Amino acid sequence: MNEISNEKISALQNIILEHAKQQREALASDARKEAETWLSNELVNLERETNAVLADAESRAEDIHRRQILSAEKEKMTEALRQQNRLLGEALKKFRDGLVHLRDRADYADILTGLALEAARSLSGETVTLRLKLAALDSSFGDKVAEAVNGKNLGFKMTFDHEPAPIIGGCWVINEDGRRQINSDWQSRTQDMSDVIAERLLPLL
Repeated sequence: MNEISNEKISALQNIILEHAKQQREALASDARKEAETWLSNELVNLERETNAVLADAESRAEDIHRRQILSAEKEKMTEALRQQNRLLGEALKKFRDGLVHLRDRADYADILTGLALEAARSLSGETVTLRLKLAALDSSFGDKVAEAVNGKNLGFKMTFDHEPAPIIGGCWVINEDGRRQINSDWQSRTQDMSDVIAERLLPLL
């Protein structure tokens, strides 16, 4: 009787152990599958986040590169404009200096006379008396220039104003009441020629 009971007990134990083994294997398999599923999902999430980070980094890099290019182009353009302005300034200075050196010519009085006549014609229709003003260095030519202009008998009289004009050469012509004035001095002529000089100079740069 005891032997039978022991056999039954042993068989029952084997059944229980086998069942436990199967349960353990099933649990292990489920756990492994769950872990694999979790890992797969995490890898997908990680890949998605990695792609997002890479895309953001690429976008930032492109933006930085674009800004660097724009900055370089702007700097290049600014430098070109700076050089153009410098060269234009030098050209205008040479032009003005060339006008100033006309004083060294023997026919300088004739040049002043031509300037005064040109200015007087712009004012002669509205006045009969005009005043001529010259630079201090040219004051010795004043009476001669006014006399030469009056000798043309153009219907007006020009008088020389002995008070020097604040100019480096050329002349000012002022109408009778002082309300209108034609500036034919070298500074004004240089300014008037700035656009012409720029048009000729800039295509060469």
